[in-house]
Amino acid sequence: MIYIQKSDGAELQPLLDAAKNKDDANVYRAGPVYEKIKTDFHSKCYLCEDNEVTSIQIEHFEPHQNDLPKKYAWNNLFYSCGHCNNIKGANFWPLLNCTDAADQVWESIEIHFTPFPKTTVDILLSPSCPKKQEGENTRQLLEKALAGKGTTAMKTDEAAILRQKMLRVYNDLSLAIEKLDMDSIRKAISDNSAFAGMLRWYLKNDFPDLFQQVMP
Repeated sequence: MIYIQKSDGAELQPLLDAAKNKDDANVYRAGPVYEKIKTDFHSKCYLCEDNEVTSIQIEHFEPHQNDLPKKYAWNNLFYSCGHCNNIKGANFWPLLNCTDAADQVWESIEIHFTPFPKTTVDILLSPSCPKKQEGENTRQLLEKALAGKGTTAMKTDEAAILRQKMLRVYNDLSLAIEKLDMDSIRKAISDNSAFAGMLRWYLKNDFPDLFQQVMP
């Protein structure tokens, strides 16, 4: 997970308010509201950071439980994949908010990827996390989404598919590091790249000097 600078949505809230009066969820599943959410989140699931999402869902960061103001609040609408959203449901709350810089989501959640002999992911909560309960809930959610721990057989397989995608970008970044291709390194860890959070931790832990050069 990384910080996402979400727009204030001031021009879109009137559309959401009108839809709220009719409880019409289609307002955020198509049209300008959907397109702006997709753009803000770089067409990536805010949790796993997959950018090849085949089951796109606009989800409610805070479970709305049929509270219409929460259901149609711009700040509560996030871009997600079906895999992560189905795991999250209403079971994980509160969470670190990736659109709130004060939550320090990337600094708080360390994603350690091991490529060989088989792909594994370890999710750690940093001691510096400013919100311990939110951080631990977020860590547990990502552990289920990326490692498949404590989930169903299908979710475990979906997590394995995500790790294969992570392996691909990990190998791409490793090659760029070997070549000292600074442009490719910067691109790999940019906000709009897949699994940027994991790649930043890889770079920070294994190549700290390079990390200092390329991180803004």
